[in-house]
Amino acid sequence: MRLKILPLLIFSITFGLAQNQKLAVVLDAESKEPLEFVDIYNKKDHTSTNSDGAFFFMSELDSIVAYKVGYEELRTTFDVLRDTLYLKPSAFKLNEIILTNTKTLWDKVRDSIPKHYMFTPFKERFFLRCLLRKNGKIIRIQDIEGKLQRKTLIYRKGMESSKKDFSFEISNMRKIGADKDENKVYFSFFSLSELLFETIRLNATGDGFSLTEKEFENESKSKVLFQSDPDLVGLNTSGHYMINNQSKAIEAFVMQSQIDRDKYFKNGPVRSRTVGVNQTVNFTRSSKWGKYFITSAKILYSVEITHTKKTFKDLYTCEYILQTFDNNGSFSFSSNANAEKDIFKLKFDYNPEFWENQNRLLLTNEMQDFINSFDSKKNPFRTRRKKKN
Repeated sequence: MRLKILPLLIFSITFGLAQNQKLAVVLDAESKEPLEFVDIYNKKDHTSTNSDGAFFFMSELDSIVAYKVGYEELRTTFDVLRDTLYLKPSAFKLNEIILTNTKTLWDKVRDSIPKHYMFTPFKERFFLRCLLRKNGKIIRIQDIEGKLQRKTLIYRKGMESSKKDFSFEISNMRKIGADKDENKVYFSFFSLSELLFETIRLNATGDGFSLTEKEFENESKSKVLFQSDPDLVGLNTSGHYMINNQSKAIEAFVMQSQIDRDKYFKNGPVRSRTVGVNQTVNFTRSSKWGKYFITSAKILYSVEITHTKKTFKDLYTCEYILQTFDNNGSFSFSSNANAEKDIFKLKFDYNPEFWENQNRLLLTNEMQDFINSFDSKKNPFRTRRKKKN
């Protein structure tokens, strides 16, 4: 069965004129591996790296700062910036502390939550990328840009959640890829509300987890590592929190879960089960509001799919990348999207001018190759790549 291909919406990267502009890559200075979610910014402009470590930055100012939690900050200028930047990992002290029920750093983090996070409604702008792979190969890409309104940033004890806690105003959208595959399997994306709820699931402490604290040599931050109890059958979860030692606020949350349980979800003859979940959430403190906001998050679900009448076993990996900015902004807002609908089934008019000039998150080389695989002669849209200076 042929894949049903949705109309191709432009995935192009062209850029308007600016006084300074640079396309470059950020690597780990020790491993030489690309670094994702590196903030590239100055007092006026901001962008971040993709999974290739690549970014495109435009600004009227000459200054550039590159920063990622757990790495030393790098300050440079457009004049001296090369095509590759290297960030040096922050060094740890040799000692480790096993956290117990005493008044530990983690207790202080929990005590500081009411001070550092928003528990009242606020608005922010967002950029969302959804990426679906089947057996390692991309089969679907979708980008959405717009505004969202939250009831709260995170939920504390006594707060109830509901479907009305999030609302969305989509401003721009583009997508390309497969509806159903050759086995007539349709892989559902999260709804926008489900995705937002997933980004705030940050609790990996308490019963069933062991915690270990590591402090950086400069004493500005600590890493609190967590590991699930080895007695938990079919589940292995590990990761860490990055804690600001001065404010006692969470600046990053990283988690990996491997799941080996014979618990299948049934949808007619199709059987599916989640076999892995990876999550990264980064918080940034607003100098204007004195609060921390989730400014970037990445969630990856690995799902095994089988069939009762056909002999196949496919592995789907669904990746969501969310970036927010203009947090707690005072801009106008008018909800126009069904927050409970499968993201891939949302419809919105395509605006080529916006997508030709956005540089919020570059396409990776893998994504670009996938898009280029479509027959451009049968499609009025093409992709272009910005050349390096």
